[in-house]
Amino acid sequence: MKQVFFSSTLMWSAPLQDMAQVVRDHQLAGIEVWAQHFFYHQYDRNVYREYATKFQMKTFVHSCSWDLNLASLNEGIRQASVQEVIASLHLARDLEASEVTVHPGHMTMPFWPRTSVALFHQSLEQIAEASHVLAIPVSLEIMEKIPKEFVTSVEAMENAAGDLFDAFYYTLDTAHCDSTAEIRRILNEMPRLSKIHISNRQGPVYHTPLREGDYDFRKLLGVLYSRQLPLVVEGFDAGTGYTILHKNLDFLHEEEQHEYMDKKNLRSLTDRCYAV
Repeated sequence: MKQVFFSSTLMWSAPLQDMAQVVRDHQLAGIEVWAQHFFYHQYDRNVYREYATKFQMKTFVHSCSWDLNLASLNEGIRQASVQEVIASLHLARDLEASEVTVHPGHMTMPFWPRTSVALFHQSLEQIAEASHVLAIPVSLEIMEKIPKEFVTSVEAMENAAGDLFDAFYYTLDTAHCDSTAEIRRILNEMPRLSKIHISNRQGPVYHTPLREGDYDFRKLLGVLYSRQLPLVVEGFDAGTGYTILHKNLDFLHEEEQHEYMDKKNLRSLTDRCYAV
């Protein structure tokens, strides 16, 4: 399969061996390891590296983000949030990951956008320094348009990062967009785009399986693949059957097979035309 990864949260209850087995069995590029997932289950870093080497898995790390706020008005919460991101960077270094995904902060109160931007920028200064020291690139994610989120567009990201914009890379999340037109616009306009998180959405419900939602991923996949960026299948599943992950992988394999057959039929048609 093309450069396809899956989020470790789709296998929340799984041992590392099962995650690695999915990568191998489905010929995936690797895993985006959620740091909070790794810390919560106390997975062994050495064991992960062994599987990564054995199965030639590439790794991204998604930094801790739950219960955190890099733009919090409460300085203790903001600093704790920064330190959790830095801990995620250390995890990425230990796992030999190529990049860490970071969620921007959100407004403590919805009528304080300028204050929130200033506080978030202070956090970015610390994160940029840690990224440089540890030699681990950071990719900031554009967020969904819900109350208190303020980094929800290309323009908002540029404004929030300010003079640090070139210190980071950026992640597009399809479920955070309100239309396929917005997805295409970000693809065309966002500089330093490093990867794409893929999942569907049903109205206000985010990160549904690719086949189930407002977007026709049969049409959208070709657009996403054309950018030749890593695609990370996202979602959450605390069960032991990993149903959502397998729904997504089945869909991607089907579309890959359709693409193969379309190309095969086109070659056959071309050959017949030249033979006439």
